[in-house]
Amino acid sequence: MEDLFANCNLCPRKCGADRTSGKTGFCRMPATPVVNLIKLHYGEEPIVSGTAGSGTVFFEGCGLGCVFCQNHLISRGPTGHGLQMDADALCTAYLELQEKGANNINLVTPMHFAPAVAASLEKAKASGLKIPVAVNCSGYDLVSTLRLFDGLVDVYMPDMKYFSSRFSSEYSHAPDYFSVCCSAVDEMVRQTGPVVLGDDGLIKKGVIVRHLILPGGLFDSKHVLDYLTSRYGNGIYISLMSQYTPMPSCTGRLAERPSKRTCGTLADYLASKGQDNAFIQEYDSSGNEMIPDFNT
Repeated sequence: MEDLFANCNLCPRKCGADRTSGKTGFCRMPATPVVNLIKLHYGEEPIVSGTAGSGTVFFEGCGLGCVFCQNHLISRGPTGHGLQMDADALCTAYLELQEKGANNINLVTPMHFAPAVAASLEKAKASGLKIPVAVNCSGYDLVSTLRLFDGLVDVYMPDMKYFSSRFSSEYSHAPDYFSVCCSAVDEMVRQTGPVVLGDDGLIKKGVIVRHLILPGGLFDSKHVLDYLTSRYGNGIYISLMSQYTPMPSCTGRLAERPSKRTCGTLADYLASKGQDNAFIQEYDSSGNEMIPDFNT
């Protein structure tokens, strides 16, 4: 595991940082996972949160770095208030969340810590973890890194943010985002298979792809929906999100919310593709309401 952090190529940036020696790369994080917050979270899709909540672990740092990031308070590097947690400590946290009645373990942005997180899941499953494990990520993920989770993760909840390399370059400095994300989602679907819901209506296996509607992004969003529905259809869930809320640093078109008309058009468009396994977020939803009280 140490070798994977010593010349880090876990994400598509492949910056090669030796994170075992205190150096950091694009994600700005050390090798040991840094956790900002652990809580029962009720703001996910209904089949994830249910009524008991999703046992959510928020990791600091990110390998993508979108300029409009809703979780920017913790995603842009160490806050100084996070807790370094090795595999044993993470294992204990998962089991405590299970004891509290969590529907699942929900790992938010864990990919830059993937080897350590995978080890923690192995320990937890050997120690009695029975509830599903979900990975909540940006979609900008290498297949080789995802394979560290093969057999350990039941549910993937990736974003598919962009079709256009112009948008992905401007907003995330990742011109290859769409091609990388397509390969990543293919691997996630391979690992989990089609969506499986339990008798309680909660997801047990499968993939939920989230797409956040961006201002000025109507046609880009249509391309994303075209791709997802044609390739996977109702074998996955598509979550169409209208909660985009401008962060203080956003300028230009990103300083405005997408219009209600745009969001309605895309909801109708998704329905026209025959996608039954879908969630359509209410237009009045706000990203600010979804942001937990991080330790900052």
